[in-house]
Amino acid sequence: MLIRNGVVILVDGPVRLDVRTRDEKISELAEQLTPEPGEQIIDAEGMMVLPGFIDSHVHFRDPGGTHKEDFLSGTQAALAGGVTTILDMPNTQPPTNSREHLQEKKALAAQKAVVDYGFYFGATDTNIEEAAAVADQVAAMKLYMGSSTGSLLVTEFSPIYRHFSTFPLDKPIVVHAEDEQSLIYFGAQGSTEHNRARPPLSAQIALSRALAIAEKVGRALHIAHTTTQRELELIQEARNKGVRVTCEVTPLHLFLTEDDQQRLGNFGKVNPPLRSKSDQAALWRYFDVIDTIGTDHAPHTKEEKMQPYQKAPSGMTGVQTMLPLLFNAAQEGKVEPGEIIKRCVVNPARIFGLKDKGALEVGKDADIVLIDPQQVYEITNEKIVSKCGWTPFAGTKVKGKIQQVFVRGKLAFEHDTCLAQPGNGRHVHYAYHHSLYA
Repeated sequence: MLIRNGVVILVDGPVRLDVRTRDEKISELAEQLTPEPGEQIIDAEGMMVLPGFIDSHVHFRDPGGTHKEDFLSGTQAALAGGVTTILDMPNTQPPTNSREHLQEKKALAAQKAVVDYGFYFGATDTNIEEAAAVADQVAAMKLYMGSSTGSLLVTEFSPIYRHFSTFPLDKPIVVHAEDEQSLIYFGAQGSTEHNRARPPLSAQIALSRALAIAEKVGRALHIAHTTTQRELELIQEARNKGVRVTCEVTPLHLFLTEDDQQRLGNFGKVNPPLRSKSDQAALWRYFDVIDTIGTDHAPHTKEEKMQPYQKAPSGMTGVQTMLPLLFNAAQEGKVEPGEIIKRCVVNPARIFGLKDKGALEVGKDADIVLIDPQQVYEITNEKIVSKCGWTPFAGTKVKGKIQQVFVRGKLAFEHDTCLAQPGNGRHVHYAYHHSLYA
């Protein structure tokens, strides 16, 4: 296949190049490539050509919560959002915290997924040796220092330290950094403002603890969903001391604030919470400190969200809206397009060791997204592919519409229609994990 006349978005910026694919891989990138006999030609005149995004933080609820998402609906939503690889979190029912549960989840995804996928292994107080033994089969370990959706939680020093020491040091442990004791304390104060019930202090305490242990044992650490200026300052300070720490931010926290949580009610409830406008502004100001953008796609049904505040679960959809929101921000001049590619494609592949992913470059999988940069449209609940059928960004107008998505060189999505068949997705191949920091 030959994609001609498009503007390719590389880390260094936009450049007019043709892209040739062969045997699921990118085989050539050059100006004005000559078509070969019988070659399929895609005319991308007026289009932006992007690498398929990697969403390194999704909760597809399979198994155990498939009334609100499963590997078919979740990966179809990913395709609709130009995401061609996902990494699924372990807080399912049962949790992905044993070799047996990991194999069961792999089998489910193999039957259903329409994009490529990998998994996290969930840390518990007692699975330290088992986690280390299966490390080569997963993208990373996920360790919850504070309660969130599901039962996974590790709060005591001993198991945290042993996991940090025993899991391969070059493969990241991804931490949900909210301190459980402070969550219990602040949660008991009775506030229905989520940012007060789970305040920034909880994140700061847990992050400081994780950074100190990672520094002691010399391991790669990745901080999920950083939300505040203080967290980013602590991460930068730790890096300056040689700690191998990377961090993620979500589009939820880049584009929404605690004011939106008040407007949205429980539909704006997420862990960690939407923060103040000043913390939101700090995420953009400290953008250089942020390594990955992942959605924390965590669907719940409208009925579940409409329960009283204390019972309503935390989480929102995101896998379908990340690329449109970020691309629109680039068009508005808020961020360079190459900086988005770096955080949504290049860095996730490096941090999580995704061997065949990570860029539009020769030899990598031909995961490609074609966008019409001029088309303006409105994000609506009706167009959300996720089973839950809603988004906190309903009513938002964005410029730049996804036209086609290719997964390993095969057309998988075109003009709002998923063409890929269940089971077309494949488990990713893992390679050596390359921490971005020494």
